[in-house]
Formats: sequence, structure tokens, C-alpha cells
Amino acid sequence: METLCLLGCGNLGAAILNSLLGTAESKPLFSQFVACVRSEASVKKLADRYPQHQERLTISRGDNINAVRQSDVIILGVDPADIDSVLKQHGLREVLEGKLLISIAAGWTRQKLEEAIYGSETTDGNKLGRAWVIRTLPNIAAQVSQSLTAIEVSEPSPPEHYLTITTAIFERIGRAVQIEPRHMNATTAVGGSTPAFFAVICDALIDAAVAVGVPRHLARTMIIQSMLGTATVLQGGMHPAVLRDQGTSPEGCTIGGLMVMEEAGVRGHVGRALREAVTLARLMETTEHVNDTRH
Repeated sequence: METLCLLGCGNLGAAILNSLLGTAESKPLFSQFVACVRSEASVKKLADRYPQHQERLTISRGDNINAVRQSDVIILGVDPADIDSVLKQHGLREVLEGKLLISIAAGWTRQKLEEAIYGSETTDGNKLGRAWVIRTLPNIAAQVSQSLTAIEVSEPSPPEHYLTITTAIFERIGRAVQIEPRHMNATTAVGGSTPAFFAVICDALIDAAVAVGVPRHLARTMIIQSMLGTATVLQGGMHPAVLRDQGTSPEGCTIGGLMVMEEAGVRGHVGRALREAVTLARLMETTEHVNDTRH
């Protein structure tokens, strides 16, 4: 695997490119990169951002076919609304033959991607001569190399070295987990929507801190650091209920605040919000589920 093509270099694509170009390892994953963009402004933006990588990074505009032809691995990062037209470009299916195509687009299943390219989904009987498509779902935290990326493992299974390289790519921008296809719609919300939920909670706590007299810049520092510390403790293996119990004492301020949250049904509403997000993710693919909030 020598050359990586980013077919579309928006926020997620740029985060992946930045992480892979900036690696300090003696043996990087790829020696060459091709970034495909649509506008001259994007060409200039990337050229200005990576002047030190001119020998490794080629910026391509309007020539997706040639970019894919010279690449071993292709990351599909175009806007979901443009995927169909991009994948149906004349000549693309031929230059994709036998290569690894990694999708980072929400709402597009592996089957839909394969149908866009070949007119039918890939099976054990027709897999020869086709690209190996792997669906992934990174989240917005990829911008700071703290993404949670779900990698779909479906049949027919790609060659093991393709799964290995896919995992290695996304472990450069955070953590990667392999997920069965039946869990991917839920993961769209569990991994992709929750950063926005946490941001709303964080914003509410900052405003409350300001309301009781803490200067806003200090409130922001305190709340965000507290969230980061909590996440670190929980990642270390502590159960959330144990952390909660360790922070409370009889007649203390923490238990008083927790009781207000319980009386307001915060847990129920947060859970409802996540279920709603999952429901909408499933509706994007018209897949109903018993616990969806609508049918």
C-alpha cells in the first residue's frame, strides 16, 4: 500500500490527511497521497497548508479517474449528495478493480455504494474484478485525533490486510472498532451524534457557572477540563455509577445537584435524544426497529 487517494477532502478527509502526513513514525502507512478537490480555492488551501509535503502530496482537481488509477487505497469523502454522480463517472469502475475503497459517508451502506458502481451488490459469486468496499463512520473529533470510528465488517469479507490497513488509518485519528452491519445505523448516532449532545450539556454547565458568578473564560476552562478528566477516568475502566457514587456525600452539594437532574428526568430525556438520533439514522436507510421513536 503505497498511495492513498482522498476522493473529496472536506473536514473529515482533511483530518485524516493531516494525521497521516504528520506522523512521526519511521514507517508511515503511505508514501504518497492524492487529494481530489472540486475548486481552485480548495487547491490553494491545501497547497498553502502543506508546503513541506509537496513531494508526497498531489492535489488533483477534475481528474478523479487518473487519481484513483495511480492509488492503492481510496477514501470516499465527498458529500453524500454527490456520491452517486461521483461513483458513476465513466471509467471509475475499471480503475477501482481490486483496490480498497473506504467510505466515510453517513447514510450510504456498502450495498448502496456497490450498486452505484456496479449496478448490484457484491457477493461471493461476483466479487472478482470489483473493488473491496469498506464502510466506516468517523466522528467530528477526528479534527483533534480523538475520533470514534466504526468499521463495518460484512460479507463477503475483504482480505485481512485490507481490514488491517483500514483499522490502522483510523487509529491515527482516535479509536477504531469493528461493527456488524446490523449495528451501523445505531452507531451513526451513538458515535456521531453524541459529541453534539455533550457540547450542549457543556454549554449549559458553562452558562450556569456564569450565572452563579464565575467569569465565563474560567467557567469554560473548568467545565471542559472536568469533562476531559471524567472521560479519562471512565476510559480507564471505572463504571459511571462508581464515579458518581465516589463524588457524592450525605447532604453534599453534588447529591443535591444530582437529585435535581433526577427530578427533571435528565437521564430519560438524554436517552430519548439518542433514540431519536438512531431512529433518524435508520430512516435514512428505511430500517425500522422496535425501540425507534417513530414508524
